Amino acid sequence: MNKPAAFRGTYSDWRLVKTRAVIQVIFEVPLADADTAYEVLGGMPVYANERWFGIAAIDAKKTEPQKRDWRDLQPAQQAGIRCEDPIFIAFLKEARPEDWHESQEAAACVRLICGVHSRVELGTNQKARVIWHQLDESYQAWLHLERVGA
Repeated sequence: MNKPAAFRGTYSDWRLVKTRAVIQVIFEVPLADADTAYEVLGGMPVYANERWFGIAAIDAKKTEPQKRDWRDLQPAQQAGIRCEDPIFIAFLKEARPEDWHESQEAAACVRLICGVHSRVELGTNQKARVIWHQLDESYQAWLHLERVGA
């Protein structure tokens, strides 16, 4: 496998370093790309061995991530998204009051229902994954009923 030559980041700030007559340009790199950035940069900086890099703007219109289909997301990602959704939280409170009462937080409630210690296990534990998909399907059905006013 070829070593990556570049990584993506967003320009977030710059700072004047008066004592060295330079500026520091600060880019933020998505956590998922951190290993790639570290590899491209050659690890931690060694101040005795300066390395120069080119920086180029990327056309945002060409690089905007395409919206992924829900089914293409890993169960842990799905659960993470759902647990931030106030409507899903309302569903848990209404549809699973005993589990909600015990946990009082969406992520903890999902872990309790699925029988896992971490949502990551939804991708590795087949039984938990099935329970998650059943819970998500129940949520979708609940949403549909709420919309049609049944």
